[in-house]
Amino acid sequence: MTLKTNKNDSELILAFKRLLRDQCYGSQGQLADALAELGFENLSQAKISRLLAKLGAVKSRNTSDQTVYILPEELVIPRSKHAIQSVVLGVKHNNMQIILKTGIGGAPLIARMLDSMGEAAGILGTLAGDDTIFIAPTDVTKIDEIADSIRKLLDVGNS
Repeated sequence: MTLKTNKNDSELILAFKRLLRDQCYGSQGQLADALAELGFENLSQAKISRLLAKLGAVKSRNTSDQTVYILPEELVIPRSKHAIQSVVLGVKHNNMQIILKTGIGGAPLIARMLDSMGEAAGILGTLAGDDTIFIAPTDVTKIDEIADSIRKLLDVGNS
């Protein structure tokens, strides 16, 4: 079944993303009303729910302490050493890749932070699960130095 709107689906998705970036919509009804004001009328709760799932939107607290829908890329990366220390459990390597262990759910945020550091920090890329990050170093001959710099940055040991 195709939903009939007076605008196409790509416009709907762009408008939906803009609304989520505003971080002020806490219910699917609020999102449907806001979309209707933009010309996307007669959107069902099921369609809103499918859009949220498609974009990976999650509920989080905004700066006003309201629970709202946000896009995953809007999640904040921890910056304070105390916050990082409470998540990162250890860093080891096997001479080919570096393994970083975190508490449950901590790996995606830490991996994102490491990815943002890039090749200049010796990190070719990361792959994160729920509590483990595989880090591909830019040069395996310098893996000790790269792992040490990650430990120093995160202020953790190699346990």
